Amino acid sequence: MDTDSENLRQALKRLPAPEPRPGFVDRALANATRQPAARAQGRSMGLAHLASRWETWIGAAFGGAVAAALTLLLLRPLEQPAPTPMGISLALNESRAIDVLIDSERELEDATIRIVATGSVVLDGFENEREIGWRAHLEQGSNVLSLPVSESGLPMSVSTSTPKMEHAA
Repeated sequence: MDTDSENLRQALKRLPAPEPRPGFVDRALANATRQPAARAQGRSMGLAHLASRWETWIGAAFGGAVAAALTLLLLRPLEQPAPTPMGISLALNESRAIDVLIDSERELEDATIRIVATGSVVLDGFENEREIGWRAHLEQGSNVLSLPVSESGLPMSVSTSTPKMEHAA
């Protein structure tokens, strides 16, 4: 194999080499000195070719949509469900005792408690009054008030709110 390679080299050396075309040396030197600029032009042509392809734009749109979805998902505030008011349903002319829990941090000697009746619900014994207030002694901890309510009109669902309390220190 070594002799075959040597024979091939000798045969190639014997072949006549053609003369270069006129201006070949000048063009070769000019290309050699412009090489960095030619590389930059080749790169920009590659980017132009990439920008002209529809696959590039589909991929960019898909990537943008994924980025926007992740941003919205990660940066949105955690939504907490709104507290639902306690509700009771009463039939026409039905009376029922409703327990209301008042949790007091300390003992209150002369606390004012106010109840506001809404809709067609009335407190038994106070049918013509919407807001009822009274003073009571509240112990530290849980205090349960039992309120007798009745439905005076059409059957409906009634929302109750937390009783309002005032205390003169």
